[in-house]
Parts: sequence; C-alpha cells; structure tokens
Amino acid sequence: MAKKKITAAELSALLSLYGEKATAAAKMALDKGADEVVEDAKSRCPVLTGRLRDSIHKETENGGLKIKIVADAQNDYGAYYGKVVEFSPQINLPFLYPAIDAKREAIRKNVADAIHNSSK
Repeated sequence: MAKKKITAAELSALLSLYGEKATAAAKMALDKGADEVVEDAKSRCPVLTGRLRDSIHKETENGGLKIKIVADAQNDYGAYYGKVVEFSPQINLPFLYPAIDAKREAIRKNVADAIHNSSK
C-alpha cells in the first residue's frame, strides 16, 4: 500500500498544530512548576507578621511563557522589603533563590517531558 504524499499546506498545518500543542504543554508544566516554587518559597520565608510570606506569588507574562516569582510585601512606610530579606548580609535569610534552585531541574525536566509527550 502506497503512502499518501502530504502537501506543503498539510505539513504546515501539522507543524503549526504540533507547535501549539507543545507550547500549551510547556506552559502548563511551567505554571505547575511555578506553583511549586511559590509553595517552597513560602515554607522557607521568615515570618514575623506573615506579610512577606503572604505576598509571595507568581506573575505570568508573555502569554504564560515567562513566569516571575515575586515577594512584594510593603512595610508600614510603603517600602518593599522582600529584596532586603533575600539579599541583605545582615539578615541572611534567603527564601526565593533557594526555592528556585531546589525546583529548577525538576521544572526543566517536566517542561521537556511535556513538550515531548505532546507529540504523541
């Protein structure tokens, strides 16, 4: 039995569909990974009032292809202090970067697996 030849238009449509499926799968895996980083960061965050911990969240950009994890708590004077807690040598209580570092490889693997599995 001879195989049907695929036209350029059909090939283009298939490649476009694969791209959409792969992109959607990658976005879902990345979003799930971001949720895990948020939870990990919250568990590592030092708590005095709980404001900083409660401010940790994800912000999605570029249609879900970029996700930032932020801690944007403000003190009573309106100053954002998450960066001070994260980076100050005097405080020395990082919580965001350790959470990201702990999840980085698993997120990469999950995104790659999601893209791979989207073609099946």
